[in-house]
Amino acid sequence: MGTVVVLGEASQVSGYCLAGATVLAVEDAEAARKAWASLDSEVAVVLMSTRASGFLAAELADTSLLTAVMPS
Repeated sequence: MGTVVVLGEASQVSGYCLAGATVLAVEDAEAARKAWASLDSEVAVVLMSTRASGFLAAELADTSLLTAVMPS
């Protein structure tokens, strides 16, 4: 079974750890790209903030991962 990662600004994603998700708090484009590159093969779903999805537009266009963007 794969894991769920939640990626975005700490103020928006920190609570998801209570549901068992792996939380990757990022505040800028460089941190978002580093976090994305660190995802391992066990990741099945990535939920992200609107801002993080903007930082990762190129990466999201070329992925087979299931991704979703949180409403703002």
